[in-house]
Amino acid sequence: MKYELQLFDYIISEYFNSKSKKPQLSKIEFIEWQKDLEREEERIKQSFMRLAFSNNDDKIIERQIQLYQQKLILISNHISQQVGYLSIEYELQLKKEDYLSQFGLIFIECITTLLTYIEKYFTKYFSQDSQIPTSYFINSQNQLTNQLGKIKELAKRKKIDPSLLKIINHHINTFIENPKKASYRKLIYCKTFLQETEIILSRNIKGIRLEKQFITNLIYLNFNVFAIYNYIGIRIKKNYQSKSTYKEQLLLLQLFKKLINQSQVKPEFEFNQGVDSLKSSLINWIDEELFFFKERRQLAIQFRQNHNVTNQKVSNSKIYSTLSVSQLAYLMKLLANANIITPENTSKLVEFISDNFSTSSQKDISIKSLRNKIYSPENTTIENVQEIMETLVEKAEKDKSLN
Repeated sequence: MKYELQLFDYIISEYFNSKSKKPQLSKIEFIEWQKDLEREEERIKQSFMRLAFSNNDDKIIERQIQLYQQKLILISNHISQQVGYLSIEYELQLKKEDYLSQFGLIFIECITTLLTYIEKYFTKYFSQDSQIPTSYFINSQNQLTNQLGKIKELAKRKKIDPSLLKIINHHINTFIENPKKASYRKLIYCKTFLQETEIILSRNIKGIRLEKQFITNLIYLNFNVFAIYNYIGIRIKKNYQSKSTYKEQLLLLQLFKKLINQSQVKPEFEFNQGVDSLKSSLINWIDEELFFFKERRQLAIQFRQNHNVTNQKVSNSKIYSTLSVSQLAYLMKLLANANIITPENTSKLVEFISDNFSTSSQKDISIKSLRNKIYSPENTTIENVQEIMETLVEKAEKDKSLN
């Protein structure tokens, strides 16, 4: 591929050379240059396309595309410094007759369009770690800000957790507001993340399903910031600790590990480079929780065994029930509500059951487990106890007939 940016080099040497005095540019010349740049932009795009579909080795194509990318970045930065294009409002401040500065702006727009073209169609060869030209970043700022605002509005309507939105908003905004040394890699990440997030929020789903997809997307796109890792970790912890038994807690924690393990992660895609992926960080955290969980369980078993040896008479004095813990708790609650037994309060009833009863699944029934089951009995438990009571009535009827 022959060198394609001769016209750009000529424009710089003639109009934007810092060593020479700035030339005058008439309106007619400005209009002509505007047309020339439009034609040149289209010609260069076609040259890039021919290069990509040539028989050259991939490494040669990659090297040439990246050389053009770097050259366009240098030209863009040079023109921005000469024209003074440091903010998005700059164009509005220009005087109508300042055709040289206006020429600089359309020149920058032309280069920005070519860089966007390379980014979009030649991602395979694009150097993502190159620093973004100031003008290119300014053009992207509006797009990102508008998209972030749209996502915030959609998320609010779908009732996504505000604390999660606050984390995302903070990190994306920090990038948008700090263009210095920003790389294309981070810009591409933010664009992709916002597009994917908007798609999810636009779907006709809500509640738990939406929240699950939202978090799965954070893992897939590897939004690997500590605050997100911490947020998901706290949610998992609250979920599994809400279960009343060790077995239920352990099973739920293992289920979370399975779900995260099965989550896909976009290859070579991450918000923070050189930091562990969100998926691997969460798996490591769950593994530590499981290890601690099992160690704690083992200590509890050893303590219980020692306690049983020293308090064997007390343990043997408990009444064994074939009912489940939830059935036993609800039956005792009914007895208390009917004033058949009259504990001082519900807490005293819970302590009484824990101290005096055991079941096949739990020799020592935990107070926490009983409290949950007494205050919030499940419909299946109520139905089971109703069947037990009907059986008792039938037995009473048989005893009555014998007399």
